[in-house]
Amino acid sequence: MARVTVINDSSDFLDLMRDLLATMGHEMTGFEAVTASIEQVVDSEPDLLIVDLVLQDTPQVMSGWELLVLARSHRQLLSTPVILCSGDLRELDKRAADLEQIANVHVLTKPFNVDEMCDLIARLLEEHRRTLRVIS
Repeated sequence: MARVTVINDSSDFLDLMRDLLATMGHEMTGFEAVTASIEQVVDSEPDLLIVDLVLQDTPQVMSGWELLVLARSHRQLLSTPVILCSGDLRELDKRAADLEQIANVHVLTKPFNVDEMCDLIARLLEEHRRTLRVIS
């Protein structure tokens, strides 16, 4: 069983991912964008992060992009694979060059096919497990 942390501003998306991950045999910690902090993400000890690129556009809410940058600069999350979900193709295009420079970030556009999400989750978790075995 893997630990997957999901950050999104939609409770419906969090519910969908909780059901999907439970079906796959994984444990999920979900944070709504308004309550998410990098400390909470670190404390959840994720094997995989699933983050919405565009979160609520309010000053007190960290964007998905900010969360990704913080995760990649945090020692405990540095090698954790990230699935960046977004339906905002314009924002993804704007960030494309930056995304190519950040290791182990995989983009999945919304709406996505559930099988596509399951396959990506399974592949990334297997790669992460292999990497951890090599490091140990």
